[in-house]
Amino acid sequence: MKKYPLTLTLLLGVLVPLACWLAVTGVPADYWGWRRMVVMVSGVGLAALIGACALLAVRPGWLERSLGGLDKLYALHKRFGIACALMLGVHWLTELSPKLFLALEWAAPKVRKAGGVKDPLMSLAKDMGEWAAWGMLAMVLVALLSAIPYRWWRPSHRLFAPLVLMGAWHGLMLFDGRLWAGPAGVLFAAILAVSVYAALMSLFGRIGRKRRHAGQIVSLERLPGGTLDILCKADGWPGHTAGQFALVTFDKREGAHPFTIASAPRPGGELRFIVKALGDYTATLADTLHAGDALLVEGPYGGFVAGQGQGRQAWVAGGIGVTPFLAWLEARGRTGGTGEVDFYYCVKDAGEAAALEEVRERARASGVCLHLVESAKGGRFDPACLADASDVYFCGPPRLGEAIEAALSARGRAAHFHHEAFAMR
Repeated sequence: MKKYPLTLTLLLGVLVPLACWLAVTGVPADYWGWRRMVVMVSGVGLAALIGACALLAVRPGWLERSLGGLDKLYALHKRFGIACALMLGVHWLTELSPKLFLALEWAAPKVRKAGGVKDPLMSLAKDMGEWAAWGMLAMVLVALLSAIPYRWWRPSHRLFAPLVLMGAWHGLMLFDGRLWAGPAGVLFAAILAVSVYAALMSLFGRIGRKRRHAGQIVSLERLPGGTLDILCKADGWPGHTAGQFALVTFDKREGAHPFTIASAPRPGGELRFIVKALGDYTATLADTLHAGDALLVEGPYGGFVAGQGQGRQAWVAGGIGVTPFLAWLEARGRTGGTGEVDFYYCVKDAGEAAALEEVRERARASGVCLHLVESAKGGRFDPACLADASDVYFCGPPRLGEAIEAALSARGRAAHFHHEAFAMR
C-alpha cells in the first residue's frame, strides 16, 4: 500500500463494481447498456478516488506514518486529485454521450416507458452531481496553478468539503439498487462513509486540532541569505524527532505553513525555525514578527529522520534545505552519533549560507565531515562522490534531488536515497 495506493484504489474502485455489475446484468447487449455500466462503474471509481483524497486531507497519524511522512501524504493527495479529474471526465462524458451517438446514428433511440413521474430527489441529486463536477474541476485547476498565491489557494481548497458532500448525495441516490446487497454495495457504502467523515472533519475545523499547541515567539535573528531565525516556545508540545517539521500559524488570515524544525528536542517546548524569504508571505516575516507574538504550532509531522545504521552516510543540503540537518547535528552532538557522515552543504556563496558557522562548529563537535559547495566559485556537486555511502539523505531544491536520485538509480541504489518533499503543494 505504501508504494501503490493510487493503483490499488483504482483497481478496487473499478474492478469490484464491474464484476458485480456483470454478475447481475450480464454483458450489455447495446449502447444503452454499455453506457449505464460505464457510468455506474466510473462513478464508483470516482467515489473511491474522492474518498481516498478526502481521507488524505484529514492527515491521520497512522496513514502519515505508513506513507513515510506528511510531505509524501500531500504529494499523494495531489496525484489523487489529478486522478479524480480524469475519472470525472470519463464519468461525465459518458453521461453526456447520447446526443453524439444518436447524431452519428451509432445507437438506436432509447424507448421510454409511458406514464413515468420524475422523482424530485433524483433530479436534485443529478443537479448536485453536475454542480459538484464543475466545482471539482475548478479546484483541481486552481491547485495545479502554482502562480496562484497560497493565501488564495488555501481558502478555495476548503470548498472541497461541501463538494464531497454533494457528490456523496449524488452517488447515494443514483447508485443501482441491485448492487447494494453485494460486495459493490458494501464497498460503496464504506467509500461514502469515509468521504462524509472527512468532509465533516474539514467543515468543522477538526483536522489537526488535537495536534495544535499555542505558543509565542521568544526571539528573532536575521541571518545571511534573507533568512530569519525564529526561536519560540509551544505550550504542551509533545516533542519531536530531529528532522521533522510543523505547521506554523503566525497570522490566522494567512493560515498554517510547513516549516522544518531546525532544532533537536529541547525542554519546555522550545522550537527553532529558520525561514527563508522565498515567497510573498515569507518575505514579510522579518518585518512583521516580533518577540512575544503569539503563534500556533501543529505537529510534529514528517518521517525525514536520521538513519541508525553503522555504514557511511551522506547528507546533502541545498540552500535552506540545511534546516533538518541542523537538528540532526544538534541531536548527534548530544548523543554521540554512530557511523561516518559526509555532509555536503550546497550554497551559492558562503556569505549567503544560513547558519554556516553553526554548521561548522556542530559538524566538528559531532564528528561529521563537512563539504561546502559554492556555485558562485565554480563549485558543482557531483553525485559520483556518493558512491561509498550506504545511505544518502537529501533536502533541497527538487532539481538537485532529481539529479542525485537519477545517479543513484543508474547504479541500482535508488532504495538508499531518502529525501523530504521540498514543495508539498
